[in-house]
Amino acid sequence: MSADRNNFSFYKEAHGTWYIDLPDYPGPKGDLAMVAGADDMLDYLARGGKRVEVEMSEQPFAGALILELVRMGEPGGGAYYKPVNHSIQSVWLCDVTLFALQKFPEMIYFRAIE
Repeated sequence: MSADRNNFSFYKEAHGTWYIDLPDYPGPKGDLAMVAGADDMLDYLARGGKRVEVEMSEQPFAGALILELVRMGEPGGGAYYKPVNHSIQSVWLCDVTLFALQKFPEMIYFRAIE
């Protein structure tokens, strides 16, 4: 993820699981599931909806919420983030983050696009 902002779409299926919409991802759909706090954050951003577009950057921008890298996950991979000034305590982002963002940034600034 460069200093530029990136937009990602997420959708919630009828059974309640959130997924990131990454048509070029080479792995199984199950890898794209948002779990372990990421689903709670998406519920918050979607405000009861079933789809949400999220703008992300490594640089602060107006109206952005913040995820701060806490530690790299082991042994299952991924990374744990703490939402700054938010009631959600922990968000785990799986290794699909490396496909989408090319790394696990120290800080991720994000907001739902209205």
